[in-house]
Amino acid sequence: MELGKTPREKVEDGSPPKGVEAIALEIFRTLAEVFPVCTWSDEFYHFPQAPRDHPWVQWDDFSPGTIQSLSHRMSRWKVRLLGLKEETASLDTTIDITTLLRLVSTLQGELTQVCLHETRPTHYLTIASIGLAQTLEEDLEIWHRRVENLPPFLDEARANLKRIPALFRDLGLEMLKEVQTWTASLQSLRPGLEPVLEALNRLGQHLQKVSTSREFRLERELLNLVVKDHLGCGTDIEGIGHELEREIREAKATLTREAHRVSPGFSWPQVLDALSPPPLPENGILGLYTEAVQQLGNHCLEHGLVSEELLLSCPVRVAPVPPYLSTIRSASSYSMPPGYPPRGGTFWVINARTETPPLDYQMLAAHETYPGHHLLDAHRWSLGRVLRRPIESPLFYEGWACFAEELLAHTGYFRGGVDGLLLAKRRLWRAVRGKVDLEIQTGERDLPSAAQLLASLGMDKDRALATVVKYTLNPGYQLCYTMGLLRLKSLYQEFGGNNPVDFALNVLGQGEIGFDNLRLLLIRRKAI
Repeated sequence: MELGKTPREKVEDGSPPKGVEAIALEIFRTLAEVFPVCTWSDEFYHFPQAPRDHPWVQWDDFSPGTIQSLSHRMSRWKVRLLGLKEETASLDTTIDITTLLRLVSTLQGELTQVCLHETRPTHYLTIASIGLAQTLEEDLEIWHRRVENLPPFLDEARANLKRIPALFRDLGLEMLKEVQTWTASLQSLRPGLEPVLEALNRLGQHLQKVSTSREFRLERELLNLVVKDHLGCGTDIEGIGHELEREIREAKATLTREAHRVSPGFSWPQVLDALSPPPLPENGILGLYTEAVQQLGNHCLEHGLVSEELLLSCPVRVAPVPPYLSTIRSASSYSMPPGYPPRGGTFWVINARTETPPLDYQMLAAHETYPGHHLLDAHRWSLGRVLRRPIESPLFYEGWACFAEELLAHTGYFRGGVDGLLLAKRRLWRAVRGKVDLEIQTGERDLPSAAQLLASLGMDKDRALATVVKYTLNPGYQLCYTMGLLRLKSLYQEFGGNNPVDFALNVLGQGEIGFDNLRLLLIRRKAI
C-alpha cells in the first residue's frame, strides 16, 4: 500500500486499504494535515514522517482546541488498534499494531502531558525555520501562501507560551536573533517577508516580558514515563542509572586496555593527547567528511550492506549546520526528507569552519551516514511493509548509529589500537552524556556541575555549558545512544553468530519497531 494514494486510488489498484493499514493511513494523513512541518522533518522525532498528497499552506496547529480534539481522536485510534490486535494471529501484523500504538500513545503523551509547545519558544522557531527552508524549494504561489500564514502561527506561539522556564525563554531569545538574521537574508531571494519579521519581533517582545519560572525539569513521574515509554528505554530512571554506570566502567577499562596496546606505560588520556589530527584537504573539513563518506559507502557496498543502486540513487550531501539551527544544535547530525523511494539526505556538520578536525571524524561520519543514520533511513524508506516507513524511534535510531560504528570494527574497517581507543572514547562520551542528561533532570546536578563533567573529558568549558543547556530542551534524549547500543549489542550476542552483515540486514529490513518486537522476529527467524 502506498500511503500517498487515496482510498479511491487504492480501490482502482485492486488492493483497498483495510484493517491496520487503513488506520495507519488515517493516522498519518491526519497528523500531516495538522502538523505539516513536524511530519515532514525528522527533527521532531515523536512525530511520524508522513509525506502529504499536496503542498501544505497552513502551518502546524498547537492551539488548545486542536490538541484536545486530536487527543480524543488518538484515544479512539488506540481502541480500534487494540481491537484489531485481539483479532490477529499474525506476528508481523501484531508488531505493526504495537508499533502504531506506541506512536500514538507517545505523541498523545507529549502533546498533553509534556506539553513542550507550551514551554519552549525554540519549538516554534524551529518549525518556522525548517518550514521556510523547505518553502524556498517551492514555486512562488506556494511561497506566498505559506509566508502569508506564518505570522498567525508565530502569534499563536505567543498565546501558547504564557508561563515558561526562564532557561527556555533565554534559549528562545538567543535562537530568535539567529532566525531573524537568517529570515532577513532571504529577502534578496524571495518577497513578502516583512510581516514575518514583524511577527518575529512581536514574539521577541512577548518573550521579554512573559512570566517565567525557575524550574525547567520534568516531574519525576513524568520523566519516568518519558524515558521508559516515550523514548523506549523500557526501564525506569534508577535502572537506567545503573546501566550507565556499568557502561562507564567498562568503557574506561577498554580505554586502558587499548591505550596499553598503542603506548604501553601511558594512560589513555595521555595517549589520546599525543595523537595528531588528520591533515585537511584543500576544501577543508567538509571535503574531509565527503571523502570519509565515500569510503564508508564503498565499504558497505563491498560487504553487501547496501546495493549499488541504492548507493547511487540515495546519496549523502555534506553541509554545514544551517544558521537557524545552530542555537539548538550541540553536535553534527543527519536528516533525510520523507519519501519513497528514498532520494538522499544531508550530513550536517557542526563547526564546519574549524581548522582542526576531531580525531574520531571517521567514526562520526560512520555514525551519521554509512552504516549509521543514512543507511537506516534509506532502508526504512525502502521497506516492503509500507506502514513502517514513516515511523522513527529515538532509541532505535541512535542505538543503531552507535552499533554501526562497532559494526565497522566487526567488518574490518576499523582495526588496530588507535581505532579501538577512539571507539571506546566514544562509548565513554555517550554514556557520560546520558548520565549528565539524567542527573540534570533528576536534580542531582545543576548545569555548571554537569558542564564540568563534560569538560573533564576534554570539552572546552564554555562549549560544555552551552551543550548541557541544550540538553534540557529534550529531556532524556542523550540516554538513547548508550541505552540503544546496549539493547542492540545484547541482540547481536544472542542472534548475530559470526555473521555481522546478516544480522545487520535483518535489523535494517524491519524498520524501527522497537527492540522487543525485533527480538520476536529474530527468534522466529532462528527457529526456521
